Amino acid sequence: MKLELIAAGLAAAIGVPGLWFSTAKDPAPPAETVFIAADTIAYRPIGNFHRNGKSVVPPEQQRHVAAFEIMKSQVSGSEYAACVAAGACKKADRAPADSGQAQTHVSWHDATSYARWYAKETGQRWRLPDEAEWQLAAAEIFGDEAVETDSGDPAQRWLRQYARGVTLRGLPGPAQDPKSEPGANSNGLTGLGGNIWEWTDGCMQNGEVNKDGSLELGEPYCSARITGGRHRAVVIDFIRDASVGGCAVGLPPDYLGFRLVKAL
Repeated sequence: MKLELIAAGLAAAIGVPGLWFSTAKDPAPPAETVFIAADTIAYRPIGNFHRNGKSVVPPEQQRHVAAFEIMKSQVSGSEYAACVAAGACKKADRAPADSGQAQTHVSWHDATSYARWYAKETGQRWRLPDEAEWQLAAAEIFGDEAVETDSGDPAQRWLRQYARGVTLRGLPGPAQDPKSEPGANSNGLTGLGGNIWEWTDGCMQNGEVNKDGSLELGEPYCSARITGGRHRAVVIDFIRDASVGGCAVGLPPDYLGFRLVKAL
């Protein structure tokens, strides 16, 4: 402390700029973002829905999404490591071989902790996207895994949805390393369409489907969150590796990562 005061006095006395032993840390570097204009999407809730006591697939609903900014790339290993070093995030189960690659093996809680830390570091409002924001940002990469059918047999509907999910995701990926798809989608986002699913703030929904197709939503189940990738999946919020368990709805994601939205 005395050394800092002496240095400050010398700097003031002899007019030497920068002669100051600052202990202030550098702020987190700003993430590159992409602006997504407001739009209306055909959104289908995911969860448990019934009509007259029978399980059904909810119909698509028109949903307006306000404009937002979203990170161009998934949060990288080095970016997540900075949060761990600051004591604000828990260490991930695995770090990417290249610290510039996407951080995987993180839970919804890990991603939320990073968002809180990054918001504090930058002085900006950062958070996970909700499921509709993610769908709008993903554009042509988004795939609807639901299969609408008049069949009253839940087993047949499940088999068709399973087949649809397999078609969307292509070859299985857990045996491979995490891979962000090269190139960008039509909105300019990179990393979509690979074998890394991304956490959103969306919750598993429950409700009734009326005769006119409208929905009566019950209380959401927010211990399970929606992840976006080649298809959607609902994963328990503390799970870091859904390939070995913890997927509540849909085929399990190969790997779990995330990117953040900045409020406008």
